[in-house]
Amino acid sequence: MKPPAKDEIVRSLRNQLLDFFRRYKLSDQTFLIIVAVIVGFLGGLGSIFFEKLIELGQYFFFEIVPHIVGNPKWLIILIPAFGALFLAPLIYFFPAEAKSDGVPSTMEAVALRGGIIKVRTFSTRMLASAITLGSGGSAGKEGPIIQIGASIGSAVGQFFKVSGERMRVLVGCGAAAGLAAIFNAPIAGVLFALEVVLGEFSVHSFSPIVISSVVATAVSRAWLVEGSALQLPPYTLFSYWEIVFYALLGIAAGIVSTCFTKALHGAEKLFHRHAPVKTHWQPIIGGLVVGMIGFFFPQILGCAYTPILEAIQGNFLWNTLLALLILKIIATAFTLGSGGSGGILYPCLFMGATLGGILGFVFNTLAPGIAPSAGGYALVGMGAVLGAAVQAPMAAIMMGFELTNSYTVILPLMTACVLATAVHRRLMRHSIYTQSLVDRGIDISAAREMGVLTTLTVADVMRREVPKIPGTMPYNEVVQLCLKGHGNYLYTTDEDDNLEGVISFQDIKEFVYDDQLNGLVFARDMANRDVVYVTPDETLASSLNKFSYIDMEELPVVGRVDGFRRLLGIITRSELLKIYRKEMLKRVMIES
Repeated sequence: MKPPAKDEIVRSLRNQLLDFFRRYKLSDQTFLIIVAVIVGFLGGLGSIFFEKLIELGQYFFFEIVPHIVGNPKWLIILIPAFGALFLAPLIYFFPAEAKSDGVPSTMEAVALRGGIIKVRTFSTRMLASAITLGSGGSAGKEGPIIQIGASIGSAVGQFFKVSGERMRVLVGCGAAAGLAAIFNAPIAGVLFALEVVLGEFSVHSFSPIVISSVVATAVSRAWLVEGSALQLPPYTLFSYWEIVFYALLGIAAGIVSTCFTKALHGAEKLFHRHAPVKTHWQPIIGGLVVGMIGFFFPQILGCAYTPILEAIQGNFLWNTLLALLILKIIATAFTLGSGGSGGILYPCLFMGATLGGILGFVFNTLAPGIAPSAGGYALVGMGAVLGAAVQAPMAAIMMGFELTNSYTVILPLMTACVLATAVHRRLMRHSIYTQSLVDRGIDISAAREMGVLTTLTVADVMRREVPKIPGTMPYNEVVQLCLKGHGNYLYTTDEDDNLEGVISFQDIKEFVYDDQLNGLVFARDMANRDVVYVTPDETLASSLNKFSYIDMEELPVVGRVDGFRRLLGIITRSELLKIYRKEMLKRVMIES
């Protein structure tokens, strides 16, 4: 059957580009950097388009709809639920791509699927998040942008047919590009990709991710002349005694991030187990709760940065800040727990700003000479809650630095972020991202230890010299081969090299000197036909799992065609363990 014209065009374009790279004899690292530039450029454009899509959603739900119905005051209660109606078909047809925060799914793809993300994730996540946020859902746009960028990186990798570690790096490039573009913070984007998405720092991935992040930031700056959507005022440290207060802020931020994590995942379990309607209708319930809160406190609706800036500028009373902090936790838990699409980075920044504003007011009351302004605590609180919730203190510190463009904020941020992260880790083992994976039975930390085994395939390491014999070989000849040291296993094949079975020396050693079997028994009679095998495209992690439940030192590699098992090679347990130990040693050296 002739492939579609679209496939031919894609294949032709890919071949032309690869021929260009080969013609100039580009190294692997140079190739990766060129592709990282492409990912950064597309990631920057994707983030800009997503921003405009959210603005379009806000205009529709908060301008056009009120104009049509006469703009009654109570309408704000129904708008988030009305938006959820548009979300229902997306959740019904694409539940994995349309619901909740996409960062955990990206982490899962990197750790377990070698960075392969479905191409439709890009459009589905963009549309679902734009509907949720445009209609006032309490969530953030940063998480979806990170997943959108990651899906772009994966799509580019799939286009060039890269495999293994390269695909994971390109996903990291896309994630960094998305976050860098939205915050105008390239360093924070790099650290977030390394700390959270990839979960490791390595030399070969650092350069491409940095380049992708910088390119995305440049694209964003060229389009959005005003710079970052969140522009923070300059920071001032009035006294080094304030470090004590920032330490207390860090402890409080760790507690708040833990409460938020528990509330979010508690809401997810509540809707999953006890919701009176089907999954795709559940966001309507969440939307009604958010709408009722938003009727009294409209600051919790959507993802506008204005309330954060007002908290930093001291425009709220402490009791208003406390109400906003508690209600933001509830509203975000109901938005995302019910199945709305959005991220948790913006809510963390919101909570951190309100928490910092409350404590800044307290510190100013107790020691006005040491803490004359509450704004600095709101600013540092943003980084502390964010760093603790996602367990990425370095990314949070650098984000605060890049957004304020002030070096003096580093020491307070380091103090608060590190303490907040430690407190969160003490109260909860998992971050807000990994907890959602644990709830689904996925231990991401264990998966990352097996990371190299999930990015390499059997074809990368299999041995093609196979001790194979025809199934018609007489018994005495088989024994002689075993005695002459041709290995502990012999593989019987038919005339077309299809695998029939495996003969283990351990199984026949007690009959070695039994001459009565000569002429009566042949190789295929001695072979075990219930063979556990692997295929060339299987990951090494899958192969190691097969070794774990059979008592064999090697497995045959077969290519399955039309029901036949063509014997291609073997893979040994010792080689797998050697690769695993080598990678673990390399990672220990990097971390130390």
